[in-house]
Amino acid sequence: MSPTAANICTINDFLSGEIDLCSPPEIFMRITQALDDPMKNAKDTAGIIEQDPSLSARMLKIVNSAFFGFPATIKTIDHAISILGDREIRMLVMTTSVVDKFSSMPNSILDMREFWAHSLKTALFAKFLADNHPKKRQLASVFISGLLHDIGRLILYTKAPDLARAAALLVKSNQLSEIDAEASIFGFNHAQLGGALLEMWQIPASIQNATTFHHQPELAPSDKDETNITYLANKLTHIDTTSEEMIDAAKLYEDQVWEHIDMPFGIVTSVSGKVNEQFNQTYSLFFS
Repeated sequence: MSPTAANICTINDFLSGEIDLCSPPEIFMRITQALDDPMKNAKDTAGIIEQDPSLSARMLKIVNSAFFGFPATIKTIDHAISILGDREIRMLVMTTSVVDKFSSMPNSILDMREFWAHSLKTALFAKFLADNHPKKRQLASVFISGLLHDIGRLILYTKAPDLARAAALLVKSNQLSEIDAEASIFGFNHAQLGGALLEMWQIPASIQNATTFHHQPELAPSDKDETNITYLANKLTHIDTTSEEMIDAAKLYEDQVWEHIDMPFGIVTSVSGKVNEQFNQTYSLFFS
């Protein structure tokens, strides 16, 4: 019989113990507090970021890339904050700080390059899908939702690598879905664990829901559009999107989620082209 933690360990058990692992990135919390403080301004926020030279350099590199496409060079962090605004700065700080936080995990536990490649591609698909949505201004956090959707897997593989591998073997041998295999081993799945982690970090509810329900969007209690987009983005990363013929062959258009989101399936070809065009450069920006 496979080893199991079901009915023994809970999500709270997995999120307790190693404080550094499950605590939010300190720099993100400090930036959030500064942005939410009416007595603070862009220079105050920039001062916090500039205390970390590596973060500052990476953020300026990203801001001046095709990812944002600004016509003029942005040379300082406070200039970047004044142009991008609070929401985008939070996104950048969260993205870079979470990557740094988990970058030290050994590849013997999980192939980290493969993990972040999948996460980033999901984030890009989510971003470009949202650009085609009528409510795109309300979907600004979908990039982070895509990037963090599998963060629960990092906790599973860090805290219980043998059990996580046992769940993966169940997927291969019994053709169980990933979340069903994890539920049989742990009593919960990586999406639920990731959502609980983000709730503990006090990340916005839209990102929590998109993470928790990215395999089961129909169960999301709110933030349906963001959750559906994250679900579709994750699906798209698992198929060959290099041509319209390969996209059609995957029959993703049969997925019922398309009936519940205000976008036609026909946008997938152009969205896929943008993701495939920008992926390598964006990966080098965020994961250099």
